[in-house]
Amino acid sequence: MRSGTSFFNGTVFKKTVARYWPVWAAYLVVWLVCLPLNMLMQLQGLDPQFAHYAYTAENILASSAEALLPAAVVFAPLAAMAVFSHLYNSRSANFFGALPVRREGLFLTHYLAGLAFLLVPDLIVGALTLLVGAAFGANCLTTALYWLLIAFGEGFFFYSFAVFCGMFAGHILALPAFYAIFNALAAALIMMFEFIWSQFYYGYYRFGDILPQAADWLTPTYRIAYNVDIEITIPPSKVSEVALQGGGTLAVYAGAALVLTAAAFLLYRRRRLETAGDVVAVAPMKPVFKYSVSFCAGLFFGWVTALVLGESTEVWIAASVVWAVAGCFIAQMILDKSFKVFKKWKGPAVMGLVFCALFAVVCFDLTGYETRVPEAADVDSVIVTYLSSSWDNGSSGFETSDPARIGDLIILHKAAVDQRDRGGVPGGTHGSVNLTLVYRLKSGGTLSRDYSFAIEPGPVDQEGSPAWALERIYSDPALIAARFGFDQAAEALHHVNYVDHDWYDNEKLEEGAELTPEYKYGQTYGSMTFTGTDARALLEAAKADFAAGRLGQFHVGQHQETRRTLDFTYRDEEGFLHDMEVTVPDTAAETLAALERIIPAFLEHEGFTGTEQVLE
Repeated sequence: MRSGTSFFNGTVFKKTVARYWPVWAAYLVVWLVCLPLNMLMQLQGLDPQFAHYAYTAENILASSAEALLPAAVVFAPLAAMAVFSHLYNSRSANFFGALPVRREGLFLTHYLAGLAFLLVPDLIVGALTLLVGAAFGANCLTTALYWLLIAFGEGFFFYSFAVFCGMFAGHILALPAFYAIFNALAAALIMMFEFIWSQFYYGYYRFGDILPQAADWLTPTYRIAYNVDIEITIPPSKVSEVALQGGGTLAVYAGAALVLTAAAFLLYRRRRLETAGDVVAVAPMKPVFKYSVSFCAGLFFGWVTALVLGESTEVWIAASVVWAVAGCFIAQMILDKSFKVFKKWKGPAVMGLVFCALFAVVCFDLTGYETRVPEAADVDSVIVTYLSSSWDNGSSGFETSDPARIGDLIILHKAAVDQRDRGGVPGGTHGSVNLTLVYRLKSGGTLSRDYSFAIEPGPVDQEGSPAWALERIYSDPALIAARFGFDQAAEALHHVNYVDHDWYDNEKLEEGAELTPEYKYGQTYGSMTFTGTDARALLEAAKADFAAGRLGQFHVGQHQETRRTLDFTYRDEEGFLHDMEVTVPDTAAETLAALERIIPAFLEHEGFTGTEQVLE
């Protein structure tokens, strides 16, 4: 017995595909040019004697996979706008509502028609690409399947997302607007809040790990762009290996697409035909739209106004309140399609009060953010991402779980908090300290802070003073080694940049002294780059000086010369470059001796003679 409920109507499907053929035809033509035609031309241009057709074809497919994301982002809302365009016109909405087809059938028919606009051209392009490769003897089936998987996954998600946005919209132009906003909203809010927090909260560093990660996933274009790809490698066997990167990310977004489709279906079933032409078609979402517009207008345009008129706290607060109120009125005008909305003043007044309350919380630190310092017993470990002072000429970070070092860092943290009212500006004999740290608490949370503050070097021997705590950190051999990272550099040394800040004497040059070759070299380039055995020799010499205490030793109140700097560059396991900058004092005998051996040969190779002014 046939079911009494039809979930698909073939006539409506064919009419929809035929009526909006320019959308899928344009998508098909773009990919025909970008992939099979492009592959055909490139493979034809190869020399048959030396050509590696399979590898070339695979690389063309892998490279084109990067273009799948912008194509899906652009064509998905176009397809959704086309197949559901009847919802945004009263006559069309009433016509389809009068058809002897249930809403379940109408939704599924139109949904599948729009999805076919993307997936069918992908299949055609993939098949033609395989045929082109086969014509040249290139078997790229695996790469083509990965390409299709990415195309299907991205197309499915962004199309479902566009359909979901379209169910809230009552006007056809509102669909792409909602689609674009929701694609970037999470990342934009995180960036805006981070900027506001950094301006109003002394010591703000960054949010914890949870919010940025959530914003990452809620910004699909960003997440997919940096995680989904086709990787081709050539191992020693000389047979290329193809791997899909980010398959798990695609699976997550495919699952999200199913949820969005189900939600869109439920909204479609309850949608009122009379809402055609409204900006927001779902009544419960109208206040959400109004207050969201008001909130975002207050944050963004308040910040822009403060930048234009001066970044004072008073201007920022006043501008944000004014823009929040204005945004609420503007949103009401859009909803009512009328300028006569000023009688509805209660909502804008509430938003103004909300912004005043928010700024009161931030400005008066009612949450205790600025004064919070964890107890040492509650801290599991501390990651110091940056520590420098007037006496160490800059330094990299380290991580410690030593209770003594954690106590020292908390002393510095308290010193920074005590100076929040004057911004940590040094004065008199005080030195400056820059400290960025992340506490990993035993409760499982984190606490991040970033400070620039002043300390008095005099009480360095006074237990519990900031100078005493900083001196203990400087004197810890394990922390010194971790801050420099000699072991990591030794494992994957890439090259060394030698920078001498005292190659030429500006006063002598101004007096008209002869510009010798080494002066020219220093003035023009300002550095020398060593590789191979020279780089290794410098690293070993620096390690020897470090082990003997002649390099890397800093003391509170004692300034170091910065005439010579070695910048060791090395690669990590993922291939990224890292720098390790080492100041070479006059006490670093081994390093200076290595430089005296290496630099003359280096300059002679470059066509210069004489090195005494380089080292002295």
